[in-house]
Amino acid sequence: MPIDQSQALEILAAEPRARFKDREGRERAIDRATGAQLHQVDVMFAFNGRAEVITVNVPEPGLGKGLKVGMPVVFTGLVASAWENEINGKDRHGISLRADAVTVKASA
Repeated sequence: MPIDQSQALEILAAEPRARFKDREGRERAIDRATGAQLHQVDVMFAFNGRAEVITVNVPEPGLGKGLKVGMPVVFTGLVASAWENEINGKDRHGISLRADAVTVKASA
């Protein structure tokens, strides 16, 4: 499901970091669409008077130049996907966010 960002404020909350498939950090996560290594990008997402930190998965080629903590950013192709699986005998579910790219937002 695509996400409309036109009325939201997105501020980079942490430097992008590598995403791993395992908790031990031995196997890098790969983007199914591009085959590129994935990175996690934490942003403060403010909309309609509420704010929270969210994590968005972005393939490595989509990491914009000059990203620094505290800068306004914009995502290209931001979508939300529901996921469900079994971990240690317990059913787990959630929402995963993925974007094609993240760049510094141009000044208005």
